[in-house]
Amino acid sequence: MMELNGFYDDDGNKIDPLTIKKPCLCLLCKHDEESDKVENILCNMTRYDQRNEANFECGAFEKAR
Repeated sequence: MMELNGFYDDDGNKIDPLTIKKPCLCLLCKHDEESDKVENILCNMTRYDQRNEANFECGAFEKAR
């Protein structure tokens, strides 16, 4: 039986969100640890896509108050 929850890399490997490093920019963002599950998935996908980049960029960044 195929499991359909979570998200996967381009090779079909399931990604554990707890293993994705969180850049400092994320800690300053209002979306960090939001209760919106969709937003959390998008944030994790952005972080995962840029995991090997020297500089992290996020178009959804909004400074927390």
